[in-house]
Amino acid sequence: MKNYFFLFLIPYSLFLIPCNAQSKLGNEWINGRGAKVKFINNTIITKYNVLANNHYFQKGNSNICDTNGNLILCSDGFHIYDSNAILIDGGDSLVPAHYSSHHGGWSAASQSSIFLPMDSNKYYFVTPSNSEGNLCYSCHNDVLYYAVINMNANGGAGKVLKRMQPLMENAELRKTQMMACRHANGKDWWLLKQAGDSNTICKFLFTQDSVYNMGFQQFDYPIWGIWDIRGQSTFSSDGRKYATTSHSMGTGKIFLADFDRCYGFISNPKEIIMPTGSQHKPDTTITEKLSVGLAFSPNGEILYAISICNIYQYDIQNNTWFHVAGLDTTIQQFQNYDASYLGPDNKLYIGNFAGLSKQMSVINNPDVKGAGCNFCPRCLRFDSLGIYAAASTPPCMPNYSLGVDSCWPLSIPTPPNEIAESFGIYPNPASNMLYIKSSSNSKRELYNSIGQLLFTTKQNEINITKYSKGIYYIKVENEVKKVVFE
Repeated sequence: MKNYFFLFLIPYSLFLIPCNAQSKLGNEWINGRGAKVKFINNTIITKYNVLANNHYFQKGNSNICDTNGNLILCSDGFHIYDSNAILIDGGDSLVPAHYSSHHGGWSAASQSSIFLPMDSNKYYFVTPSNSEGNLCYSCHNDVLYYAVINMNANGGAGKVLKRMQPLMENAELRKTQMMACRHANGKDWWLLKQAGDSNTICKFLFTQDSVYNMGFQQFDYPIWGIWDIRGQSTFSSDGRKYATTSHSMGTGKIFLADFDRCYGFISNPKEIIMPTGSQHKPDTTITEKLSVGLAFSPNGEILYAISICNIYQYDIQNNTWFHVAGLDTTIQQFQNYDASYLGPDNKLYIGNFAGLSKQMSVINNPDVKGAGCNFCPRCLRFDSLGIYAAASTPPCMPNYSLGVDSCWPLSIPTPPNEIAESFGIYPNPASNMLYIKSSSNSKRELYNSIGQLLFTTKQNEINITKYSKGIYYIKVENEVKKVVFE
C-alpha cells in the first residue's frame, strides 16, 4: 500500500469552527429531461418548474443549491447550467469536444460529476473524460478534470474561471463511482475515485486555495471493473464509513470499510457479497447480482445494496442480510433499479435504468430493518409531466451537512512537489514489526489515536506485538504518518 500524506502539527483551536446546521444545499434536484424535485420542510413538490427542453440530466447528473435550498447550479456531466438549464458563462467546455460528442452531449455514467462548495461564492466541479485516442464504450476514463466556479461573477449569475484542469492524466479510471466527503476540519473535501480494472482507490483533497493529488491506497480485493456505466460509492452520514460496488460483471461484491475524515485513510476493509435467489427473481444470473446502487441508512447501521432486480439491507453490526423488494413487473417502463440517494428528509430515493420511466421508488424508514423500512415502489411520480419528466436517478451529491469532527494530529496537506518525504514506514498495516526508513538521526515517536506518547526510540525497527489493534502515528522531526496495527 502506498500513501502520500504530508502532515504538520498545528494548534487544535485553529480548526474549531462551527459545525454546519442541516444544510439545504441538496434540497432541490433536477432529473431526467428537466423534471424538478424540491424539498421544503420535509414536503416534496414534484411538479416544480419543469423545463421543456432536450437536456438529459440522467445518471451523470449533479447539482447544488444556495443556503436557502434554491437550485443554483446543475450539470449533465459535461456542462454547467443555472437553475433554468441555461449555460452559465464558461459552462460549455468542461470536457474536450471529442468526448462530449462521442457520448451525445451528456453523461450516462453514474456519479460522473459532482459539485464541491468551498463557500457561498466558490465551487469546484469534477468530471472524468477520455483522450481522443481512447474513445469506446468499453474504454476506461484516462483523465480527471476539475473546474472552478465563481458565483459572484456576472451579477450573481456565475462564471467558470478555470476549466479542464487535470487532476490525473494518463490514468485508468472507472467511468462511475466518484464520491466526496467533507474533511474533518469542516471546510475541505476528500474526493475518492476508483482506478479501472484494479484494486486501487485514488484520493484527492480540495481546499479553498488548492487541489491536491493525495496518492492512493491498494487493497487485496476486489477488482473494480472498467467498462460499466453503472455503479455507486457512498459515505455514511457521519463520514466514518465508505462503501462501493465492485466488479461490473455481476459478482455482487461490495467493498465496505472505515474512513478517516482527518487523513482520508481507508481502513478495516471487508468484502461482502449480495445474496441471490429472491422471491421475485429466483436465479443466480449476472443480471441479478449486477450491483448498481449503495446507500447507508441515516444512523449508519444499515447498508442498502441495490441490484438491477432486488433491494437488500445489510446489517453492518450483525453481518446479516434482509431482502426488501424485487422488481415491480406490473409496469413495462419500470425495468430495473439503479443508483440511490438519501434525501434531505432522510428517506432513500431509488432511481431506475429505464430512460422514460416517470417515477422513483422510496424507502420511507431506512433506519428500520426488514419490512418496517416501508418500501414504496414508484412513489415519487412525475406521470403528468409528459416526456420531459423522465426521472432516471437522483443527482450525485455529497453530504453537504457534514460538519467538524475531532482528530489528532490535525493535518495541513502539502503537495508532493513542495516537500520531500523525510521518512517512510512499512508495512502498513503492520502486525508484528514496523520498519522506519529514514536518514534522520532524530528520535522516532509512537503515539496512539488520541495523541498520547507511547514509545520513543532512535531505532528503525519497532516491535508492535504488545500494542492492541487500531490507529497509531509515527513522528520523525516535524513529519507525522499514520499507521494501522492489525
